[in-house]
Amino acid sequence: MGFMYLKEVQLENFKSFGHKIKIPFLPGFTAITGPNGAGKSNIADAILFVLGPKSSKIIRAGRLTDLIFNGGKEKVNQCKVSLVFDNRSRRLPIPEDEIVLTRKIKRAPLPDNPENYYSYFYINGRAASLSDFVQLLTTANISANSIVQQGDVTAIVEMGDIPRRKIIDDIAGIAEFDRDIEKAEKEREEVEKNLEYINIVLREIKSQLRQLKRDRDGALAYKKLKEELEKSKALLSYKKRIEIEKEIVEVEKQVQSYQRDREKYEKEYKELKEAYKKKQIKFQELEEKIAGIGGSEIEELKERITALREETIKAKEKINYFTKEMLEGEEEKKELENNLKKFIKQLNQQEKKQKNLEKELQIIREEIRKKEKEIEEKKHNAAHSDEKAMEITRNLAKLKKEYEKRRQAIHEFELQKDRLIQKREALLTLIAEIEEKKNTYEFEVKDIKWQMDELTKEERHKVKEKEKLEKELFEKKKEEAEISELLKKFDREVIHLQRELSRLRAKEDASNYKRATREILKARDEGKIKGIYGSIAELGEVEDKYKKALGIAAGGRIEAIVVENDQVAAECISYLKKHDYGRTTFLPLNKMITGKPRGKSLLVVRDEHSHGFAIDLISFHEQYRAAFWYVFGDTIVMDNLDAARKVMGGVRLVTLDGELIESSGAMTGGSVPKYVLFGASDRKKLDEIGEKLRNAMHQQEILSEQLIEVREKIAEIEKNLHSIRIKKDDKLERLEVQKKEFEGKLRVIKREWEAKKEEEEEINREIEAVEKKLQEEIAAIKKCEEEKGILEHKLREVTKKEIVRSIEELKEAIEESKEKERNLLLELNTLQKENEIVKERKEEIEEKLREIEKRSKEFSIQLKELKRMHSESKEKMESLMEVERQMLGKMKGLTQERDELYKEIVEIENRIDMLSTKMETSLDLISRAKSRLPTLEQALAEVVMEAEGIEIDEKNIPSLEELKASIREIEQKMEALQPVNMRALEEYEKQDERRRKLEEDINRLKEQRQNLIKLAEEMKKKKKEVFLNVFEAIKMHFEEIYAELSEGGEAELILQNPENPFEGGLIIKARPKGKKILHLNALSGGEKSIASLAFIFALQAYDPSPFYILDEVDMFLDGKNAERVAHAIKKRSKYAQFIVVSLRRVTLNKANHIYGVTMQEDGISTMIGNVDIEQVEEIVEIK
Repeated sequence: MGFMYLKEVQLENFKSFGHKIKIPFLPGFTAITGPNGAGKSNIADAILFVLGPKSSKIIRAGRLTDLIFNGGKEKVNQCKVSLVFDNRSRRLPIPEDEIVLTRKIKRAPLPDNPENYYSYFYINGRAASLSDFVQLLTTANISANSIVQQGDVTAIVEMGDIPRRKIIDDIAGIAEFDRDIEKAEKEREEVEKNLEYINIVLREIKSQLRQLKRDRDGALAYKKLKEELEKSKALLSYKKRIEIEKEIVEVEKQVQSYQRDREKYEKEYKELKEAYKKKQIKFQELEEKIAGIGGSEIEELKERITALREETIKAKEKINYFTKEMLEGEEEKKELENNLKKFIKQLNQQEKKQKNLEKELQIIREEIRKKEKEIEEKKHNAAHSDEKAMEITRNLAKLKKEYEKRRQAIHEFELQKDRLIQKREALLTLIAEIEEKKNTYEFEVKDIKWQMDELTKEERHKVKEKEKLEKELFEKKKEEAEISELLKKFDREVIHLQRELSRLRAKEDASNYKRATREILKARDEGKIKGIYGSIAELGEVEDKYKKALGIAAGGRIEAIVVENDQVAAECISYLKKHDYGRTTFLPLNKMITGKPRGKSLLVVRDEHSHGFAIDLISFHEQYRAAFWYVFGDTIVMDNLDAARKVMGGVRLVTLDGELIESSGAMTGGSVPKYVLFGASDRKKLDEIGEKLRNAMHQQEILSEQLIEVREKIAEIEKNLHSIRIKKDDKLERLEVQKKEFEGKLRVIKREWEAKKEEEEEINREIEAVEKKLQEEIAAIKKCEEEKGILEHKLREVTKKEIVRSIEELKEAIEESKEKERNLLLELNTLQKENEIVKERKEEIEEKLREIEKRSKEFSIQLKELKRMHSESKEKMESLMEVERQMLGKMKGLTQERDELYKEIVEIENRIDMLSTKMETSLDLISRAKSRLPTLEQALAEVVMEAEGIEIDEKNIPSLEELKASIREIEQKMEALQPVNMRALEEYEKQDERRRKLEEDINRLKEQRQNLIKLAEEMKKKKKEVFLNVFEAIKMHFEEIYAELSEGGEAELILQNPENPFEGGLIIKARPKGKKILHLNALSGGEKSIASLAFIFALQAYDPSPFYILDEVDMFLDGKNAERVAHAIKKRSKYAQFIVVSLRRVTLNKANHIYGVTMQEDGISTMIGNVDIEQVEEIVEIK
């Protein structure tokens, strides 16, 4: 593959190159020549610009924006340079044969900074950063050190010995060692500061522990007694718990017994309702038989009885409904009242507790006020006894307040700093782990891509086909689930509609449809027979004023059933025969014929008293016209009988009052019997429900078919999936999943890494800020302690010890009381919030109870009225039935049977009422028993809570008297110990734990300090070893290269301080051939240049780069030396690419390739390739 080399430099508006230009380069030795000022060195500057120096001075420019071409008519705002590297050797860790590194700067003036600019970096066209460039180029040993600029050779001669040594420092990476050593020293200083601070805090804590021990011992005794008291109370609660649990079990047994009774009553109730329904049907059939035998008077009587019976039934149903609603309302009311009692009790308890807390708070505040007053009096007395003591006391109080404030601040800063350091350490570990994961994921993604490319197109096609089938299978499975869900929905809807239909049918049973018609319509609604449209009465809609006339005109044909065809009619007739339901008329639409009005009827219809043809006064769907013609024909509706008589004969007439005149002249009239009406409201609802039921069942069928089709398709897809033989396809699929997974992980990990780095910077800033504040507080508290100690010493000298001790004890007592005050305020606040919640809930329940009470009163009024109506209707009906019995002596048998049946119906109604009452009673008993349970359960919860967390030995429980006596004795002992500072327990443990932790911190910090000292020494030793190894290697290369360039001369590199090289410089001594050894400064100009170049070449030999740029390094050499340098470059160009800017003939002669740079009249540099030295001698100052 060869070695890596610079393949091309692309310039755009860079310095004197005021246009786009591409300069190709080849491996080996390339020379660039041209007149002074033509822009030769700008090519080296361009390469250096991309390789990344941040300073514009290195690139021979005042500012980076000065690199932008400025010689044209129009101002250019940006410049760009791209370096194209041949990467077939993969020296750069990117899996591409050609790598393009691009850097661009663009002017972006701001109001406060007109010279502002932005810099952009790209790797193969993708946005990058300067650090990405440095990281990538470092792997190939490419950096700004690969370029030797004009003046670098003389700079080595002119620089001091120490700066010269620092060149080797940079190559050896000494700066990194220095940073690590400095970091270790800083950390050691930090550790020592922390040790000093912790020792101060530890002394203070030990002093506090000695003071707390006395209070702690008293608190421990009090705590032990309190535990004994709690245990005794828990045993007492346990005794109560056993009694309550027994009572709960008894109540639950009662509830179960009442529920069993209720279930028994409900079962009998349902059976009686079913029997009641059957007897009602039979009763109706007897009524119809009696009506068929009797005349119009009996018919009218029958209608009145039927109307009264319907009123009685409706009233009874409403009575049952309102009774049930009232019962349920009563049950809800009892439950709400129980809850209300519970909330009122809870509220009373909490209000009582709140009052006690407020009272206790008042007592504590009064104690604090008294103690503060007592302190002031003592201070006043002490101070007035001595004015000097008074002044000291005031100053000491201020100091103590400041000291406590500072001490708390130090503690908080210390904790904050510890937390931040721990957070940073954890974060650094996490960042390292994240970086490792990031590298792993990047490698995994590259490896997976390579493996995926190896798979064949055919195998990929199979995977795609499989993915397509799987997607299709997913969609079908989804469709199957949706259809199944819809099918379940329609199943539920069908069940609901069937129940509603049954309910309406029960109500319709009392209508005037004959049985055959009812059964056919029922078969239609239940979906037993398809193709039934409905009765004539159902399918037509008539205005109220024409209902009577059209009902009479239709007569018995109003019950005729319209069906789709004669096949459906035949099926319906068979159905009636099979079940012995009777007879009715069917109108098959496929056989029905529409007629035309006769001549006489066309004349009569124009009469002023005519309302028109009956068929035109009814609304129906046009498809039913033939059926309605069969029923009405050319019947005409007239105002009254007188008007009809004037035109009668040869035409069928009906009056608005219901008189019917046939075309033959026959007249029918009198009182109008009960008849089936068009579009009765109940029937409409029944039809609507029936239509919905049929639609729902139709949808069931459609969905079932769709479900079968979808499942067949699923089976087919699964079969196809199974038939696809995947060999490597599985691998491709796995690789694709892995690729997506790793790419996703990589994106996430990169974002996480960036976020964590930002977080690390933020934590470092926070630590610095906290450390600064901590040191300020430590200094302040030291000063405060010194002043405090002096003042306390002075105060002890002038104040009585008894007064001082008394004041200190009072202060401690005040602090304890204030702590109690804070706790009580917190508890009081919590209790007030709880009270608000309970009050809101109580108000909600009271509002619901008011609503129930209002509704119950309304129901009660309605129930009273309904019972009255039921009683009156029943009495009237029985009176009419008695009249009917007398009138129907001839039909004694049927009447007797009907009366007996009626008695049975009444008995069943009475039994149903009795069962309803028993069910209500059972429900009431259950409700009462259940209402006791919440109270008992609440009491149980209270006693369980009292005993919670305490282990009880059930075998050795003392008697109630013993427990109560024990509780009294313990309470007396606890009272004797008061006042007790219970905070001393927690405070002592807290301070003791802090002492232990601080002692551990001291040991840890001492060990850390020792480790840091040891680490710094080891790094200093390692630093010297690394430097000397690099120095010896460069020294060896220097001696060899100098001998080569000087034709046998000698030279050496000497450290001024070999024992401690970093305290001295680096001396270069040389002995040109035939001369004595001289210091570098004592050599001639050419000899200095040869020595400097030998030093530069030695540095490059130690740390070789794939290419070098040398800018007029032979400027100060004579012909022979220039030729030797050119020869050396030529020799090394076999292993690395050299691009040399030169005006020397000998150098140009040695080059494999020559480019010329010239300046055009417009100030723009241009390039000439394959330059002939002889031809350009006149214009280029070649030496």
